[in-house]
Amino acid sequence: MMSEPIRIFGYHGTSEEKANSILIDGFLASDNDYDWLGKGVYFFQDAPVRAIQWAIQQHSPNPVVICSVFRLDNCIDLLDVKWFPPLNNLYSSFREQYRIANLPLPQQNPIRSKAHRLDCEFFNYTTQMLRDRGQDIEAIRAVFVEGEPIFPNSAIFDLAHIQIAVRNVDLIEDSHLITIEGVI
Repeated sequence: MMSEPIRIFGYHGTSEEKANSILIDGFLASDNDYDWLGKGVYFFQDAPVRAIQWAIQQHSPNPVVICSVFRLDNCIDLLDVKWFPPLNNLYSSFREQYRIANLPLPQQNPIRSKAHRLDCEFFNYTTQMLRDRGQDIEAIRAVFVEGEPIFPNSAIFDLAHIQIAVRNVDLIEDSHLITIEGVI
């Protein structure tokens, strides 16, 4: 018996102008070289307040949040430890490709600019390698640790959240605008 696909509530912070376009034409995957999980449409899982904070930071004066429901099919789910051995193997081949080409690995700069170029390049490489082996990856989910410890020496950070990069926009089943006032 096949199980039902996992459905997720994700929150996407953006500007009012972009949100109107998204709701009419659909999402376009981000393809920046600094997106930490590689190419995809980025969502905060079950975290509308964090999405609003991000939207205010990035898209003022007209920040908005889109709530979407999507399936989590064919996902590299970094909440499940089963993914780490194959990712370690893929990282070895990724690093070897750069060595053979005599190129430096992309540089991370998560502190100052939150540019995750190494992570981005690695996950784009990983999804391509898995696709070449017959396994399409349609999403990547991971914990994103940011902010400050909630008290001295705590391992819990005040802005930590689960983030999902949806690589296949066909996974997105429904989207609607939510008001900032309705969440805060």
